[in-house]
Amino acid sequence: MNFKVFFCLLTAPVITGCVSEFNAKLPSSDTQILIVDGNVVENSEATFYLSKSFPVDSLVIPKKSFDIDAKLTLIGSNGYESAPATNSGKGVYRLYVGELDDNAEYGIRIEYDGNTYQSALAKPLYTPEIDSVSWIQPEKEGPVFFRVSTHDTDTNEAKFFSWSYTENWEITARYYTTLFFNSDSSSYYFVYPPPYFYCWKSSESNVLLVGSTESLKENRVVNKPLYQQVAENSRFSVLYCVTVTQKAISKGAYDYYRNKISLNEEMGGLFTPQPAELTGNISCRTDPSKKVMGYIEISKNSTQKRLFVSAEQIKRPAIYDDCTALSSDSVNAFLNEREMTYADFYSLGFRPAGSNMDMKYYPKIVPEQWAKASCTDCTYNGTKDKPDFWPNDHQ
Repeated sequence: MNFKVFFCLLTAPVITGCVSEFNAKLPSSDTQILIVDGNVVENSEATFYLSKSFPVDSLVIPKKSFDIDAKLTLIGSNGYESAPATNSGKGVYRLYVGELDDNAEYGIRIEYDGNTYQSALAKPLYTPEIDSVSWIQPEKEGPVFFRVSTHDTDTNEAKFFSWSYTENWEITARYYTTLFFNSDSSSYYFVYPPPYFYCWKSSESNVLLVGSTESLKENRVVNKPLYQQVAENSRFSVLYCVTVTQKAISKGAYDYYRNKISLNEEMGGLFTPQPAELTGNISCRTDPSKKVMGYIEISKNSTQKRLFVSAEQIKRPAIYDDCTALSSDSVNAFLNEREMTYADFYSLGFRPAGSNMDMKYYPKIVPEQWAKASCTDCTYNGTKDKPDFWPNDHQ
């Protein structure tokens, strides 16, 4: 019998942030396969996602697939056992991880549906610093490629790595608008600096990124490709930032992730048949015949590096939009012909565009041009949530 199985990103804020979904060809008796996703990092809040497999012929994802009532704790070979993780609902569990003993081994214990599941105990892995995050644009106006470099030639212990990244970028409205219209009073007013010119957007990586130096003469990763973006993307319109997070992983985790990546690539990714052997390092201690999927890593730390790229650094093709402004004369002709008011025009989704600071005309001022609201207000395409690390003073 085929069952749909979901693997979700550790960094995803909600259970819907999944890396991939596929059909696992499992025996018909395996109708309640537990799926575990998450990792342990010292002095952090770890997030774990628990779910269950469900029949491939389901037209919708059964709600019970994420209705997991379990007790999840961190255990250690030194007798340590943490307080139970907090159940945040929809299969999301949050666990505070304190300081980890370098000489002890740790794992996750899950008590669920009358059974006890446990990941293999492992010592915390130390992650070296990231040497650099860089980018190249080999062709003018072509894609921009982002890369990472790292090494561990001092201890020579970290030979397997995983990476994730967060993107933040600044965008602007098409028009630098300081003149606004109050449709209730049919009057204009000024706001300076323009409140809806600068906005920001963000995105989290949603693919598995791993690398190894095992076959190299030197324990060094140089310009490992992470991802690419087309140059015309709005990410590069003002200021772009990527924050890369690196973690050292075990050989077992590396093999597990590589196998998962390979299966997805070879068999089509989404909704592809994959063997039940992709199980990871978690087992059911009370009933060894029960299958469970997932791999739990124990990390001493993770490391990060941030890179900013300005619009001037990227060679971009000409960008065309549908933000052509309408002159005041053409708007007046349109309104007169239809016996409409400026308030009516406002209700159609148009706004004053540009800046008219000549106060001698106030309060009888009329905007010189109008445009679609999405062209004058950046919140149609982003938010005003400026990252606290952003280097400019735009508001």
